[in-house]
Amino acid sequence: METPATQKTILLVGATGLVGQNILAQALANPQVGKVVALTRKPITPHPKLLNQLIDFNAIPEEAPWWQADALICTLGTTIKVAKTAEQFRFVDFTLVAQFAALAAQHAVPCFVLNSAMMASTKAKGLYLRTKGEAEQTVKNAGIPGVVIARPGLLDGDREEFRVGEEIGLMASRLLNPLLPKRIRSVKVEKLARVMLEEALKAEQGVKVLESESFQ
Repeated sequence: METPATQKTILLVGATGLVGQNILAQALANPQVGKVVALTRKPITPHPKLLNQLIDFNAIPEEAPWWQADALICTLGTTIKVAKTAEQFRFVDFTLVAQFAALAAQHAVPCFVLNSAMMASTKAKGLYLRTKGEAEQTVKNAGIPGVVIARPGLLDGDREEFRVGEEIGLMASRLLNPLLPKRIRSVKVEKLARVMLEEALKAEQGVKVLESESFQ
């Protein structure tokens, strides 16, 4: 049985997105977690274990007591359609991730778990995968003792935002998944969230990259 002395504090950035919502729900239900600090723009549903800290993401607080956490899980991410411009997309998917990694290192947060994407690479030609790759590299180089990069494929979960292309892809992948190699199957969001939370709670030193088959 976990006691308050052994329970962990998880700092969660991106709690209102598809992956973040699943991590938040699982963390609040996990006896190993004593507190979740969720940084959001707008209030979210209260919970006894939740500290919902409203912040301005254009001016992230550099000094705050909630930086004293056992792990930071970052699920920030947007799309060009939502962001409208390449600059705004990069602000969310690269600049904010880089700022949180730098501040986590500054405050000696021992573990940083980042939700990235399958085939992310600094050498990718497309903006999306190249930006994800650059965010990964920045987190790896931030000086945090333990870094976990999650690279899931197509996410299978209930989004509030309807994406036609993804829905078509999901319908096809659900039919074909049993026939496909694990590395290119769609990923259940609940499983991705569970693995990311487990890694945050373990907080092992070093850099670990989890490819999509890790979430099957």
